[in-house]
Amino acid sequence: MRKEKIILVFVLLLGIFLRFWHLSSRPISLSIDEVAIAYNSYSVLKTGRDEWGEFIPIAFRSIGDYKPPVLEYLMIPAVATFGLTEFGTRFTVALFSVLTLIFVYFLIDKMVGNKKIALFTTFSVAISPWHIQFSRMTHEAVIALFFVIFGTWLFLRSLEKKGNLLWLSGLLFSISLYTYHAERLFTPLFVFGLGLIFFKEIMLKIHYKKILLSLVVGLIFFIPFLFIMFGPKGRTRAFNAFLGHDVEINYQLHKEDEKLTFWQKVFDSNPLIVFNFWAKRYLNYFDIPYLFFNGMKLSISQAPGIGLFYLFELPFFLAGIWQVFIKRNFLDKKMFHFFILWLGLGPLAASIANNEQHPARSLTFVPTLQLLVGVGLYTAWKKIIPLSCLKKVIAVSVITLIVMISIIYYLDLYHFHYPINFSEYWSYGMKEVAEYVWAHQKEYKNIIIDSSFGTSGPFTVGTPHLYMYFYGRYDPLSLQNDPRHGKGPDRDSSDFLNFVFRPIYWPSDRYKKGDLFVGSPWSLPPDDLKEAKILKTVYFKNDATAFLIVAP
Repeated sequence: MRKEKIILVFVLLLGIFLRFWHLSSRPISLSIDEVAIAYNSYSVLKTGRDEWGEFIPIAFRSIGDYKPPVLEYLMIPAVATFGLTEFGTRFTVALFSVLTLIFVYFLIDKMVGNKKIALFTTFSVAISPWHIQFSRMTHEAVIALFFVIFGTWLFLRSLEKKGNLLWLSGLLFSISLYTYHAERLFTPLFVFGLGLIFFKEIMLKIHYKKILLSLVVGLIFFIPFLFIMFGPKGRTRAFNAFLGHDVEINYQLHKEDEKLTFWQKVFDSNPLIVFNFWAKRYLNYFDIPYLFFNGMKLSISQAPGIGLFYLFELPFFLAGIWQVFIKRNFLDKKMFHFFILWLGLGPLAASIANNEQHPARSLTFVPTLQLLVGVGLYTAWKKIIPLSCLKKVIAVSVITLIVMISIIYYLDLYHFHYPINFSEYWSYGMKEVAEYVWAHQKEYKNIIIDSSFGTSGPFTVGTPHLYMYFYGRYDPLSLQNDPRHGKGPDRDSSDFLNFVFRPIYWPSDRYKKGDLFVGSPWSLPPDDLKEAKILKTVYFKNDATAFLIVAP
């Protein structure tokens, strides 16, 4: 027991290192979602209202939809402590990701009754590129996963403790609904499945008053969630992200005026096309190349990539499948059904959304797939134990070397190559732009910032106003009361002070003396700037020009 605890501490320390090392600078820049969430946390901290002036919202208005509220509120202590900084923005999610490792260990130990398998599974999650990548950014999926895993462990514990923890389990499951969009589908189905699988144990081991208390606690939180989901704040996200709006499927569907034969109506109808399209998307989340070769999309085309798992985990993953599914070892009947429930529901929410193989939306998979790796590692360990001392040392040394090389390769790819190749997709350069324009803000009548940029053309649309709020540490109360902010027919104006966010049209804008312009080379063509002053050029990490700051 003492040995397992020591090993668990080392696994947790490794997990902390992989999640907190250079946290402020990797990813290379704060994403759009990160600055939006952080500034709204800052706004609630300072005023009790979000950016748009809504008091203690349960859904935060964002770009084109509404964000779940839990992360914004959980981030308030970190923002209060570290300020509006990269570290303060990312600290909360990184912390909860480490706490997740602890409850992964407890949960797997409860499922299989084997502390070594629990350690191997926790190790797989601790070094997982899948879990690490989203733990190092401000992403709600990591927090939602924590609540699901913690709530599941408490549920299983409550079966042994005569239901003393059941109400808290229900509370955590309910909170997950308000944390990330995927859990809005996953959690209700998951909890319903748990109720069916463990119905007999619940009825026999738990007093009806404790069951009733848990149901009341769950309903108290679930009913407001239903109002959100069926109101405009919930429907907007569901409508925008639904599978039916995917460009790929729209090419396959029959048009309304298209005449179909009888056999087409039977075997090639639109509902069947949608079902087949969804089934393919769903099954693609179990695709071996996606899981072990290229799922994280960290490298440029044709370059060796990395999957959600390391390649060295593949043989252990296959061994785990053999042990769990074929030989039916390690999981009793109830736990096997529970495992299948989680495994089957894991990619469901992601599969009905309009992006193929989306790692963040399928993070609910964790730690089911890692359990298979953990079982495979344990099976290999059992094979190594009886070997002679020399063979044992050689086997352990070879495996350790392969693991170290795999982790080092991932760290090199993530920390050094990925930032150079993909910096523009992280809105890199907006910090430099914000710091420059704030330093000179009072020198100009208007500061016009174009939101379109990109190395191949102005095809990427950013949210420069959020970076101006964030890096200017702009007072939220002043923003809420600004006569230009949130005004107009769509109530979507982001203008404030003398900042104006609109497309730049240089043929006419070139004559606006006293204004400052910020745009990409596509908005401010260098060949047309001979009579203007280029005050600053901001570059992406690959040395391509990102933004020009120009005064006519």
